[in-house]
Amino acid sequence: MRSNTKSVLSFYLQMILAWIIAIMLYIFLRSYGVGSEGIDSPIRELEPRQLLLMIILIGAFAGVVYGSIELLFDRPFFQRRSYIRIIMGKLILFFIAVKIMMAIAILVTQVFTNAALEPGEIAQILRSKIYWVVFVYFLVVAGIISFVRMVSQKFGPGILWKMFIGKYRNPREELRVFMFLDLRSSTTIAEKLGHIKFSRLIQDCFADLTPVIKKHAVEIYQYVGDEAVMSWPVESGLEDNHCIHCYFDYMEVLASKSDHYEKTYGLRPFFKAGVHLGKVIVAEVGLIKREIAYHGDVLNTTARIQGMCNAYEEQLLVSDHLVQSLYPDDLLQSKRMGEELLKGKKTAVTVHAVNRA
Repeated sequence: MRSNTKSVLSFYLQMILAWIIAIMLYIFLRSYGVGSEGIDSPIRELEPRQLLLMIILIGAFAGVVYGSIELLFDRPFFQRRSYIRIIMGKLILFFIAVKIMMAIAILVTQVFTNAALEPGEIAQILRSKIYWVVFVYFLVVAGIISFVRMVSQKFGPGILWKMFIGKYRNPREELRVFMFLDLRSSTTIAEKLGHIKFSRLIQDCFADLTPVIKKHAVEIYQYVGDEAVMSWPVESGLEDNHCIHCYFDYMEVLASKSDHYEKTYGLRPFFKAGVHLGKVIVAEVGLIKREIAYHGDVLNTTARIQGMCNAYEEQLLVSDHLVQSLYPDDLLQSKRMGEELLKGKKTAVTVHAVNRA
């Protein structure tokens, strides 16, 4: 819960900062650009402190309103809809929100400039060209921020920024935690449901993974068929034992929606997982469909640990190296299952079964 609250607060702060920057850019263009004379010209007469405070107030309000709209459309109900429906829904709410923000901006500007406007003057402002210039500017800013968020979600949290700054243009070594999450009895389920209905099941399962991803700061590396490959930088993966609680929280989400899965697919999906910690090489690959790729033995080992779940009849298997790195946690219980010489490895790997009390 604490991590989820921090994530939401961080998102609102990002939105507020984005809108403050957008308003600063607008005032700069109006003050020094073409057509600087207009209904907002009294703003230039404000003292720097007054101007900054006014910008922060308007930006904070715009960021909260806009951020709330974005969070609304992040809910699973909307995320299952087509992009065109999401965009149209956002545009309608953005239009209403920008109208409200414009009205608030006019009121705040009156307070800071001591310009008491008569109803007739306000009506004149609402019909003026500059009003519609500002209105379109705010709408475009909202659209740009929304587009950037959609692209960021396409790549995964934090990946777009890393690609933008070229962090992995040259391969580099990192210590990371990996989890391979796989649907149990997937072949049998696919034969029972058929390919189309099975694909819809996978869509639903991974859609229900979304709130867990956000709560536990997960980076999705790949979706491969009915398997999700998840990753964390070692610090965030071990913080609050995110890399372990992530799995159990996901199982709770699926259990809470068991009626939906029973009614729609005639079954309750269950995932098994393997988790491991180690060094990988991270590099940006490809010119078309560019992405971040991980190379190293850690991924192969994690996949093979996950593959042992059926043999041990356990839901979550974790390497000894990771178990030794976890923080003390009364909610977690681990049981040493033994050493296994995994295929392709010369040294045995000790695995533990982990459960939550």
